[in-house]
Amino acid sequence: MNVAEVQTYNGWSNHETWLVNLWMTNDERYYAELCEIVESGDSLDDQAEALEAFIRSEYDGESSSIWADLINDSLGEVNWHEIVEMNQD
Repeated sequence: MNVAEVQTYNGWSNHETWLVNLWMTNDERYYAELCEIVESGDSLDDQAEALEAFIRSEYDGESSSIWADLINDSLGEVNWHEIVEMNQD
């Protein structure tokens, strides 16, 4: 595969985005939070920022470790805008 080619996963921009959306739409507490965010009436930018802030707040691990680096790197790949756009009514 050419490095310039865009990789997608199950119709989403990447695996990380798909995985966050999967959890947000299949866990009752996460889904309630997602609904609150997308129904807020805020701009898509603000909704995407709110979703990212919520997910990052769920991680309470060490601030400096291999696990923190891996998690933060993966979260940096998530297309937060795509998730909020795809979950609009």
